Amino acid sequence: MSFNLNDSSFDGGVAIFNGGMAGKVENVKMSVEKKQPGDADNIPDYKLIFKQENGAAINQGFYYHKNNDNYDAKRNGDLERWTVSRVLSAAKSVVPSDFVFPTVSTSKEAMDSLFKIIKDNTDDKLVNVFVTYGTTTKPSQYLGLRYFEFVEAANASPSKLVRKNGDMLDKLVADAPTQNSAATPATGSDW
Repeated sequence: MSFNLNDSSFDGGVAIFNGGMAGKVENVKMSVEKKQPGDADNIPDYKLIFKQENGAAINQGFYYHKNNDNYDAKRNGDLERWTVSRVLSAAKSVVPSDFVFPTVSTSKEAMDSLFKIIKDNTDDKLVNVFVTYGTTTKPSQYLGLRYFEFVEAANASPSKLVRKNGDMLDKLVADAPTQNSAATPATGSDW
């Protein structure tokens, strides 16, 4: 095999979701992926994928709730409800406002039902999403979906996807090195 390093196929060609800009992203396609038998244990049970017309995509993994031994019952219950709430908001973005959701007994049953509803109702629908670089208290170097109020129907009016005080909309940039920080390596290796 030979490689022509002057070929434009080595120029990257990677589509970056919303051009790397945080904020509201309108008219994206939502789809669902379900963990398959044989997938690694750390693969999310479900994944919501949001794809722009240019092919750029961003995703969010969702796991079935497992109690964390380091948390009390209230904290574990809150985390379980928050996960179901996030999936419910995604489902509400693709079904009619008068849609009646099923009654379920467990969060696992809720997630299975909600992701099926999402999968069955996304073919011809677009949604809006809100992406950030984390929050001011927990910034991230990667663009990701906001935790709450991250998705709505494309025609939602008024939109709930507006900037909130804690949203980090600017990508973190490393500080420039100081004059004294560039020391000569002690090993003396000369590259």
